[in-house]
Amino acid sequence: MIKVSFLMHFFSALIALAYANSAAAQQFELGSGPIVTSGDPIEIAIVDLPPETQVELRAERVLKHYYQRGFPVRRYSASATFRADDNGRVDLKASPALAGSYEGVDAIGLFRSMQPVSEDIVEEDDTVILTAIVDGREVASASFIMRTAGPDFRVEEVAALPGSYFAPHPGPGEHPVIIVVDGIDSNGQGRELLMPQLVAKGYSVFYFATYEVIYGPREPSVEGIPTRYVDIPIDRLQLVRDWLVEREDVDQDRMGLYGYSRNGAYVLLAATRFDWVKAVAGISPSDVVWEGWGDRVDLGTTSSYSWNGRPFEYVPYSDSWYREVSKFGRGERGRLRTPMDEGRWANPDRVASARIPIETYKGALLVVGGELDDLWSAGHMVQNVAERRAEVGLATSLLVLADAGHGITGTGTNPTLLFDEGERRRIEAHAQVQTWAATLAFFEEALLPEPSL
Repeated sequence: MIKVSFLMHFFSALIALAYANSAAAQQFELGSGPIVTSGDPIEIAIVDLPPETQVELRAERVLKHYYQRGFPVRRYSASATFRADDNGRVDLKASPALAGSYEGVDAIGLFRSMQPVSEDIVEEDDTVILTAIVDGREVASASFIMRTAGPDFRVEEVAALPGSYFAPHPGPGEHPVIIVVDGIDSNGQGRELLMPQLVAKGYSVFYFATYEVIYGPREPSVEGIPTRYVDIPIDRLQLVRDWLVEREDVDQDRMGLYGYSRNGAYVLLAATRFDWVKAVAGISPSDVVWEGWGDRVDLGTTSSYSWNGRPFEYVPYSDSWYREVSKFGRGERGRLRTPMDEGRWANPDRVASARIPIETYKGALLVVGGELDDLWSAGHMVQNVAERRAEVGLATSLLVLADAGHGITGTGTNPTLLFDEGERRRIEAHAQVQTWAATLAFFEEALLPEPSL
């Protein structure tokens, strides 16, 4: 019995030693490198595990929440359990998560599913920390930097327009420029995320603020721009172009526009009015001009946009607008698509006169929309845009996301920018990935090559 017991302990020790030696060799492979620009593909694998071993992978990072009071910065984390293949490898692009923060094969699953570790406020940090755990023991760890842009870009404020100019290099040199049309960036999301991410791809970016919707007695952040979404002047975009062409670091022959949601309609309208626009990306835009809205605006009395002081023709909403808007005031989710669809169905004559004549724009165009958008019918409207251009022989880069809603901007890897939960969150995150990839590919083809001679 003593001999048998000794042999059992001996072989157990050998197995433990072999496992320990194997564990010492286990390591993360970061195919995307030590520095990743947010929105680029993330390639993470762990190798040299014993075959068929069950392993837990954890990811942690620090994020700012742009939609919570005070914009808190907290540590977020997610984890999932995997089983290594016959070669002892787990690859996030191919290995299904068996349990944890998400399940199934999902390259961005660990990032989109993150939740706050605690309510403690921490300092901002671009480091992502990865940990592999087997049988409750850490067997490997790694880290990489996920940044929005390189460290050498600069920002110049242009209060007169108002706007901000983001440039990718400290010295002169002609760059293609993307004009991002938006409202006042009150939470800094565009300044800290979107604009730097575009700069990282080699563009100069001008952020152009065209409105600030205010309800009640609050003073506007910037004087001289509309505080209701009424008669937003499309013609003011020319002032941005005039400012840009005076610079030595801008290529005036390679200027594009980017707009999301209402601003997507703005850039489509602008494209039909300015011959210097070479490329336009409209994300969740409209194919028509809708009526205006805002504090003390009576239903059916105003347009959203104007040209040289003259309002564009518009499609009115139905009376259910008040019902849906009031839901937002109660903290509920309103479905603005309902009064807009109803207004469109009831006014076919006004739809015809309010159509954005996008077929008159001869440049490159990308439109993206979700078929399940409940703020307005973006999926249908981007299809209308592509069809109108096809009728006159113009090509359109069209992406209709069958399962997606309105929140399709972002990179899919920032959970603070994902509004849904569960399966809807997965769909929303991957819609953002598709939209961002399509946007970058579109501008790369339209703006980055040197102009033909």
